[in-house]
Amino acid sequence: MKTISTLVSLMLIALTCATSAILYLNENYNLSAILSCVWIIALTVWIGNKVGFVDEVLGKYLVRNSK
Repeated sequence: MKTISTLVSLMLIALTCATSAILYLNENYNLSAILSCVWIIALTVWIGNKVGFVDEVLGKYLVRNSK
């Protein structure tokens, strides 16, 4: 199940990237730029979740703000 979830996540990121490229080639630069930001952020968060970085940063944030 975890493998399927990983593949679906990566497929959605790749689809967003491809859509952004097609929009750029069709000279729809504003929407392409927005989608580029979306897929870059999504890929960064996905990688961060896989290495545990997001949990570590979120844990420090919650501890710091709980005081």
